Amino acid sequence: MELTVWIRAITALALVALLLYGMFWLLRFLSQGRLLALGRSRLAVVVESTFLSQNTAVHVVKIARRYYLVGASNGHVALITELPAEEIDPYIESQRQAVAIQSERIGAFFKRRSR
Repeated sequence: MELTVWIRAITALALVALLLYGMFWLLRFLSQGRLLALGRSRLAVVVESTFLSQNTAVHVVKIARRYYLVGASNGHVALITELPAEEIDPYIESQRQAVAIQSERIGAFFKRRSR
């Protein structure tokens, strides 16, 4: 009987760990779309960020209708270059469409579950 209690406890712990891991990735995925969706009404928006090391990153920043590639490190931000809008706008639009499709799928999944 003691063995079954341990098996149940380990199974429950594994299930909780899988649920937390799934929620982490779902929130990470949804936060990308949230930033793109909110960016339509703001003057300055960070479109994309890539961390190069613990304290350095590059960011694509949209200010008004222009895009800039900016490098950032501890207490320092530097303009690298201005990026052509005709290269960035199609990327942003494709990301918005992908987020819309995935949001519809998630909504449909929860509608099926609530029935």
